[in-house]
Amino acid sequence: MFFLKPDQGNRRYIRVQPEEGRPVKVDINGEGFIDILEARDISVGGMGIIVPHMFEGCRIDRVVSLIVTLPDQGGRGCHFQVDGIIRHVADDTFGIQFLGLEAADKKEIKRYVASRLKDEPWHTRLKQRLGII
Repeated sequence: MFFLKPDQGNRRYIRVQPEEGRPVKVDINGEGFIDILEARDISVGGMGIIVPHMFEGCRIDRVVSLIVTLPDQGGRGCHFQVDGIIRHVADDTFGIQFLGLEAADKKEIKRYVASRLKDEPWHTRLKQRLGII
């Protein structure tokens, strides 16, 4: 008998990567910068965004304003606005935690995550749940 961990490392939610050619777009506006980028991964708790050109003056624990656009899912495109806080910066990726995510937006992210997970082989999904990957 085994128990599934509800997180991946310190994470409380399963993260998924967008399908190639169908990015999750992110309009980000912070102190001294504004840009349109793509997410490396997303979960109900937050997202990793790829920042090919490091923002000058960008610091951990700064609040940013985001407009997140999820790819079309069978005729259901979705975008929402949320504040986030930069939790870490590593190479060309920022980790952002969502702040005050609305219930309807949380539901859309869960739907998106579920749609991406069903495309993964069962062993990959199991590894994610166990926090192995």
